[in-house]
This record gives sequence, structure tokens and C-alpha cells, in this order.
Amino acid sequence: MIEVFTANRLAVLGFGIIVFFILFCWIGPIFYHTNQVQTALLSANQGPSLSHLLGTDNVGYDTLGRLMEGGQTSLIVGVAAAFLGTTFGVIWGAVAGYLGGLADAIMMRLVDALLAIPGLFLLLFLASVVTPSVPLMIFIIAVVAWLGPARLVRAETLTIRERDYVQAVRMMGGTGLRTITRHIIPNTVGTIVVNATFQVADAILILAYLSYLGLGVPPPASNWGEMLSGGVNYVFAGYWWLIWPAGFCIVATVVAFNFVGDALRDAFEVRLQRR
Repeated sequence: MIEVFTANRLAVLGFGIIVFFILFCWIGPIFYHTNQVQTALLSANQGPSLSHLLGTDNVGYDTLGRLMEGGQTSLIVGVAAAFLGTTFGVIWGAVAGYLGGLADAIMMRLVDALLAIPGLFLLLFLASVVTPSVPLMIFIIAVVAWLGPARLVRAETLTIRERDYVQAVRMMGGTGLRTITRHIIPNTVGTIVVNATFQVADAILILAYLSYLGLGVPPPASNWGEMLSGGVNYVFAGYWWLIWPAGFCIVATVVAFNFVGDALRDAFEVRLQRR
């Protein structure tokens, strides 16, 4: 599996980009100290210089330092929301597929009903009725993110539950909980891992959407979407450092996770491993 992954140059590039942004956001502030709490209006909208390598924003925050802090929020929300949504979705789908019958019908009709609601509309509604914070943003995004994994895992569970080793566990008196946790979920790990990487990319984009619409984490906290939203107000003023860096970080991170997801999908494909 590792050979298949490393043979994909785009995946290696994507993995390198992810590692770079992790180091950039958490190790970077150790070497590049900036004040991201107190405003400095006298230094607002300054261009790149030796004192501010990527200039300053409309309230005087150092843009490069803001990228580092905003990247922490974006990555934390993306990874945590994907983990929470994927975990709940996997459990829901595995239970529904294993039980079958009426329980499966009721559980999956609920999933279908939520999928019928436009995701952005549901996100806007949830984000507007609560006071945004990092934990709440994680929860809000996870509310939408769990639906996809639930359907995928349920579909695989319907096939796995009919296999001989699962039937043998039932005949030996194994409980449903043991069957799900020890046999069904481990055999869907390929689908889970691949979907989780795409969920991280989607969560980062969703956070950027909400922040762009003014429903993100309130100041002084920041994220790349909020920075992009603020920079658009100066698009005709020529302040490129308020737009391009944040936009580049969002695009690069999302593309990187998609590259890794594509490679993992190939790596977990049995026929490619045998080949």
C-alpha cells in the first residue's frame, strides 16, 4: 500500500504541502513573533516590508502572522470536524446496515431527509442562531459532514454482514456490538480513511464559506476565510497582500488533501495492490 501511495507524485506533493502548513502554522510563530491581539491602526494597510514581510491588514495586524494564526483555526476546525463527523457517520451507518429491516429504513430515511436540505442553508441557519466559536464551528460542520460517511459505511456493511466470518460470529453467540466493532468497521477502514481526507478538505472550505459570509469565529480569532473576506473589500485598492496569501493557503490545503485522498483510494484498492 505504501508503494502505491509513494508512486503517486501528486500525493507525495500533497502530503508535503500538508506538513509544510502544519509547520508553518505551529512552528512559524515561534520564530516570527507578531501581536495578533492589539490593533495598530497607524500601521494599517501597509505594504510588504522588512518589518512586515507580507504587509498589514486594515487594523494593523501583521498579515504573515495572521496567516499562521488563521491557519491554526482552519486546520483544527477542518480536522476535528472531519473526525467527529466521520466517527459518528461510521457508527450510524454500521449500525443501520447491520440491523437492517425497519431500523435500517428509519435510520437511513433520516439521513436522506437531512441530505435533502441544502447543506449551505443548514450551515447558515445553525451558524446564525448560535454565537460562533471554534468548538461550535466544529460541531456545526460535523452536523453536515456525518451524512456522507453514514451512507458509504452502511452500503459496505450490507455486503460484509453476509460474509462467512460474520455469520460464524453470530452462530457462536457473538453480540452485535462485538460484530460491528471487531469485524464490520475494521473491514471498512479503507473507505473510512479515504472519505475522512476529503472531509477535512470540505470542512476547511465550509469554514471559509461561513467566514466569508461573516458567520465565522469572531475577532480577535481568525481563519483564512475571514482574512479573505476582509481583503475583498480592498480588491480595487491594489492591496494584493490582503487577498492572495489567504486565498492561496485555502486552495493549496484543500487541493493537497484531495491529492492525498485520491492516492489513498488507489492504495486501498485491492487490485492495484496485487498489481
